[in-house]
Amino acid sequence: MPPKSIVVGAGIAGLSAAVLLARTAPNHSIEVWEASEDPGGLLAPISFHGIPCDRGSHRVHPNADPLLLELTQREEWQAMPRRGKLVLNQRHIGYPLRLFPFLKGLGPSTVLQMGLGFLFRPTALSQFLQWEEDRSTIQEHDEGFEQFVVERVGQAAYQQFYRPYVEKVWGLPPSQISRTVAKQRVSTSSPWQTVLASFRHDKAKSSPSHFLYPKKGMASLIDRFRLMAEELGVTFRYGQRFALSDLSSLQGSSVFYSGHLTDCVPDTSLSHRGLYLLHLAFPDGSIRDDDTYYTPESRYWFGRVSQLEKFSPELSVPGKQILCVEIPEGQWGPKHDFVPQLETIRLQLQHAGILQNNAPIEDCRQTFLPRVYPMYRRGWLQQWRQAIEHLKSYRNFYPIGRQGLFLHCNMDHCVRISHDAVQSYQRDRDSVRWLESLERYLDLRVRD
Repeated sequence: MPPKSIVVGAGIAGLSAAVLLARTAPNHSIEVWEASEDPGGLLAPISFHGIPCDRGSHRVHPNADPLLLELTQREEWQAMPRRGKLVLNQRHIGYPLRLFPFLKGLGPSTVLQMGLGFLFRPTALSQFLQWEEDRSTIQEHDEGFEQFVVERVGQAAYQQFYRPYVEKVWGLPPSQISRTVAKQRVSTSSPWQTVLASFRHDKAKSSPSHFLYPKKGMASLIDRFRLMAEELGVTFRYGQRFALSDLSSLQGSSVFYSGHLTDCVPDTSLSHRGLYLLHLAFPDGSIRDDDTYYTPESRYWFGRVSQLEKFSPELSVPGKQILCVEIPEGQWGPKHDFVPQLETIRLQLQHAGILQNNAPIEDCRQTFLPRVYPMYRRGWLQQWRQAIEHLKSYRNFYPIGRQGLFLHCNMDHCVRISHDAVQSYQRDRDSVRWLESLERYLDLRVRD
């Protein structure tokens, strides 16, 4: 009988793994097991007013790993101008950030406060520079998010940007959160990175002026991968859940697992926070002409707001403007209903300058996405290593993707990880070396 592989999950990681396996081993029997009735995972569309809305703000950066574009070269990719805004003190500051517009947008009093906070922080300039020069998130000593940030940029910047963001997303005091959050996510959107970029003369690289997006939305990207897999003979089993007990009946098969790492490890403290999405319909002309708004301040429940029609004109609705409002689970818990509080959200959008007038919310759809953000508590790395060590008892078990590796990363990262896993399988036919190599992916940086 030909070798057989089971790919668990039909998100971007699982679909790319299936395609890559089928391309490199044409006599291989490949099945994709997907627990839901449709493929896509976090890229599966949410239908609202007849358009396939994304589950949040998804885009591909020009400096992304090229493998994603190579695999989907038949897709109609569009280069779209970046028109984002960082909202602070009711000011709209262009994002990606540029040094002088950023300082002008903050206003003189905030600039002075942050400058003094930086000068009188408890550490030297060298530590601030090391924030961006030190690429590694992997540290045995974890001083915690709060201390890590304050020592590098001072109290004023910490209070203005970083503390509200962490509390909003994770719902915990920043002192309990790992430095990993600062290295993996926050520093890449840091206003201070712009200062460094201006001295290094690499602003174009660190802040691209455009992004790539499929003409018909991310749903078409999933369709493309699915069609490629089917053309290569991959079998899809929708509604088919995977459990570790299935491994006994799959002896001799390799398993490429893009489900949640925490579902494979007993008694682990690793966990996640979720994300609420509110797709809101407003009358045409109600929203400013920007694609994405970033709102770190605690006065706003949402952390990011985006307009899908600014990602692709084909995703517009005649006479309407559609906003995707992202509210991190944080302290809300996983069962909150925001629909009775739509007026509060509308007023917050108006206060932030996103909604230009008193236009009403004409329609709403709420979606909750569980287990989106890994909970990087202090000490998480030891728990992660124990989880990976536990998986070594399963032969030919290859965790892949964002969920499988307990990562917060981009879709092109997921495709590259799947590629590496397939190569490891073809080389070794044993997953131990693959599992021993996974720590390198913890240094991946989230781009937005």
